[in-house]
Amino acid sequence: MLDQKLKAGKLSRAYSYPYQAPAHDYLFRDGRANRLPANIDLAERQPVIAVGSNRAPEQLHRKFGDNPECDIPVTWGWMHGYDVVYCAHLAGYGSVPATLHDSPGTEVRVAVTWLTEEQLERMHETENVGASYVYGTFEQDAVELGDGRPAVRAGCYITKRGALALDGVPVALAEIEARVRRFKSLLQAEKLALLHNMFGDHPDETAWVLSLLGEENALRRADLTERLSETTVLFEDTRFRVILG
Repeated sequence: MLDQKLKAGKLSRAYSYPYQAPAHDYLFRDGRANRLPANIDLAERQPVIAVGSNRAPEQLHRKFGDNPECDIPVTWGWMHGYDVVYCAHLAGYGSVPATLHDSPGTEVRVAVTWLTEEQLERMHETENVGASYVYGTFEQDAVELGDGRPAVRAGCYITKRGALALDGVPVALAEIEARVRRFKSLLQAEKLALLHNMFGDHPDETAWVLSLLGEENALRRADLTERLSETTVLFEDTRFRVILG
């Protein structure tokens, strides 16, 4: 029974990406979402765009725990000329993660995590900067930070592998809200089913996903990533300046 519960938990994490997030601004504190104080001071924090799981309290809890001294304000904004699409690799927990890609005319809703220097260093570690992602900042006009906040250069993590483009075009995350979306969108479950149909070496989809999880299956994921690399579109944007990676 325990083994079945463990498998169910792992599959839930893989298929539930990018996880539930409040529709409103919030403060991550004590491992959960709290009301964002009206007088919160963001002046000494770096805004970092969260296009995937980093927008969700569940994922922030995995990365930062429930330390009562770890406050992370999370606000919502819009990016103009971009969409949130699937990366050309699989995360160690089985999900196809998200990245940004240019999409003229599209507006996509993104979260912004406001991080201290120490929190930013921790986030770099969890994003495997240098190996999986680069970290950089966008020009001020790329994102509206909302609620009358002044425009600043916001940070973001961009995959080094490129966007997964099985038909030559990136695929958007259906879970992420967008206006005038140009790309086809799929839910995470639909994306995993598609990859299983194309690359699965086990007739049962969930068994195949489980066979790709964890460090012990890193070589299998690397092999899948190599096969996916044949159909990718790289991110190239003059408004984005790489800082690390």
